Amino acid sequence: MSWRLATSLEVLRDEIDALAPHRSRRSDGTIGDSAHAGTASDHNPNSAGVVCAADFTHDPGAGADMERLSDVLVDPSTRNPALKYCIFNRWIAGIHTNWNWWAYHGSNPHTRHMHVSVGRGPDGRSRPPYDDTGSWGIAPISPIGGTSVIGLKEGDEGEGVKGVQVLLRYSGHSPGAVDGIWGPKTSAALLRARKSVGSGVDSATAMTGWAYAQLMWALIDEKGGARAQESATRTVPEQVSD
Repeated sequence: MSWRLATSLEVLRDEIDALAPHRSRRSDGTIGDSAHAGTASDHNPNSAGVVCAADFTHDPGAGADMERLSDVLVDPSTRNPALKYCIFNRWIAGIHTNWNWWAYHGSNPHTRHMHVSVGRGPDGRSRPPYDDTGSWGIAPISPIGGTSVIGLKEGDEGEGVKGVQVLLRYSGHSPGAVDGIWGPKTSAALLRARKSVGSGVDSATAMTGWAYAQLMWALIDEKGGARAQESATRTVPEQVSD
């Protein structure tokens, strides 16, 4: 049977590759193997011959940190309309969890890769939307080097600014709407983030190297505490087969 990958997942793959061009792909996957063939899985083609699931290798050393990216995928400010759910490292979030992270106890814990399913309906029989061509909000968020955001300043517009705004939101210093326009609210949020880690600056209208490093520090502080709290409060749902 001929098959193709859902367009939204092709877009996601391209954005991850743009973010981390040297990442490992050792556990990437699309169409299911023989173990999937007899199961209800989005790795199996649906009635239209579309595979509605893909796996992306966790390779944080190369910038492909699937824990961070899974958070970006489910966040309402960046969530692609095609997303049904994602799984990483024994946690699942999706439509059925109201986008909260729940403990996952499927046979594959997904510790080596992030699983992403798109569309609506039962696994293996997903219906549209799964061919959405919109951004997943990943490509503008640069890894450690920060090359796509360093140098941006108030008045700039575009995907790089969206990346800054998403990072600010995840650091606990929301700039308001993630609209790709660096205005006074984005500058104020960056200033708060920098001050939260001890910076003595009195304005933050540009993403300098120091500003980027301090934003990363604020992000680590925020997400480290948030993950610990989530682990203590997440509940165990009825599992979705994968």
